[in-house]
Amino acid sequence: MGRKEREFQLRKKEVLEAALRLFSRKGYAGTSMQEIAKESEFAVGTLYKFFPTKRDLYRELVLERARDIHEKLMSAFDQSDVIPLLRKILELKWQVIQKNRAFLKLYYSELWEARFGLQGTLTGEVKKMYDEYFEKLVMVFERGIEEGIFKKGSSRLYALAFEGMVNNILFASLEKCDLKVLPKEVLEVFLKSILMEEL
Repeated sequence: MGRKEREFQLRKKEVLEAALRLFSRKGYAGTSMQEIAKESEFAVGTLYKFFPTKRDLYRELVLERARDIHEKLMSAFDQSDVIPLLRKILELKWQVIQKNRAFLKLYYSELWEARFGLQGTLTGEVKKMYDEYFEKLVMVFERGIEEGIFKKGSSRLYALAFEGMVNNILFASLEKCDLKVLPKEVLEVFLKSILMEEL
């Protein structure tokens, strides 16, 4: 990547960060491209060179964050042992939530992409990333059942239960910053129901 392209990408990133700050404070509908230009210290015309519409800007913001989160979670699958792998996923999810608190609040509360007519493209792209992660998680529980670590049962149900419990507890921490729950405790509560024997 040449110097001009690096500068272009750096400026684009600054715009996305400014947009996230404003969307978090004022909401998608309450934020104008003019305000984003002012917040990012670019002329409005320059902003439109990066993103032709506010919808394009939002789409890029979501996809950029989704890709980053996906890469982090997928790195957990480098671990071969089942329990440490689940622990790693929990720790990574915890880190992702702490680092992306403003974005996740925005995405999961006010800014469902369907409201902006993006469901045909955005939902599909984000869902594809999540499905890849989820299928790997199903295989982890499958392996745990085969190795006698977990009780016989549906690996898909275990993966759904894991995701449901973990995500609900971690997302509750977005709402209540004083929620004192550690990833290790969450994993212990979950594993009690499916382990063949105590850790």
